[in-house]
Amino acid sequence: MEYDDNSTIKDIGERNIKKVILSSLTLPENLIDGFGHDSSFLDIDIKPEELLFMNTDSSGLNIAYKLGIANAECIGDLGVSHAISDIIASGGEPMAISIALLLPPDTTVGFVKGVMKGIDKSVSKYGAVLAGGDTKRNSKFSLIVTATGKGIAENRLTRSGAKEGDLLVVTGTLGDMLLGTLKYRKNITVTDEEKAILDNALINQNPPFKLGRAIAESQLANACTDISDGLSGALFNICSASECGAVITEDSIPINDDLSRFVDSLKLRPMQLSLAGGDWQFLYSIPKSNFDKISEIARDCGGKISVVGQIINSKVQVAKTLEGTYKHIKLLENDSFKNHAGGKSYFKGLCELQDCFGEEVPKIQLEELLSKCKGN
Repeated sequence: MEYDDNSTIKDIGERNIKKVILSSLTLPENLIDGFGHDSSFLDIDIKPEELLFMNTDSSGLNIAYKLGIANAECIGDLGVSHAISDIIASGGEPMAISIALLLPPDTTVGFVKGVMKGIDKSVSKYGAVLAGGDTKRNSKFSLIVTATGKGIAENRLTRSGAKEGDLLVVTGTLGDMLLGTLKYRKNITVTDEEKAILDNALINQNPPFKLGRAIAESQLANACTDISDGLSGALFNICSASECGAVITEDSIPINDDLSRFVDSLKLRPMQLSLAGGDWQFLYSIPKSNFDKISEIARDCGGKISVVGQIINSKVQVAKTLEGTYKHIKLLENDSFKNHAGGKSYFKGLCELQDCFGEEVPKIQLEELLSKCKGN
């Protein structure tokens, strides 16, 4: 039976919305016996030298949908991309996902179809399959995705492998998503070219899939984490896990050249732009001796990488600012359990100038630490 897209879940009930969901999906060839059983059965090949990778993430209504610049498909794509990003950053090859849809009773059939269409397209894009899921009533919409992958044990990348002298390397550009948010929330006029870039950053928050897989397979990196909570949070994650410190150079943070006019008009510094996270790029710790090979891999993949700093043998996180001073970096990240900036949400708080730095560090102290790096 066909249901009108404007019908609500309350009108048709849970059993029928599940039928709508299943009818929206492509049946994967390696899903044995199809959907609808207590467990899903996947025909997979895990070799003795391979590991199973797993990750679970949750997401809600994303900014692009709330702003009305994209339909519900982008919600499904973001949910899948969010979970799979961690699999890729860890060096895994995505295999399968399962989902839990938490739905308010007034959710429309058309909205659910849109989310599922986005999920279906997204899993196909990453070479994975949707193996199963669940629906539950909830006061707010939420999408919970569990992703599984596989990978060679020796190729896995953790946060804890960074070594003194490693280069800190960022993929892509940072700040596009925050700039897009600012454009709409402050109703700022931009050029058509800038609008296309900003809209794409808000709608397609996807990890660098091809480049991430290639770097993992090369075994040239020591550590990696995705920048889903901003550069500051990613930097602290690697340093904490690896029991080390880092010095970054603020003017090396990669900002989109095609948005330089817009950035200049807002008077936002690179560190500020790097805090939003939703650009979904990766931060790698790479031996200096491997950088040329990594650069070649990036060129072959059509990707962009930038050196933003290096690992030091001291448990401090420091930035060389645009002004040439060395200052401690404040840990600023999206923490859903804390209030930010007078009770505002994290992203709304970022729309205003943030104090990214702490106390100044003596230049001679940093230069001494940098000179001691082994430069492996």
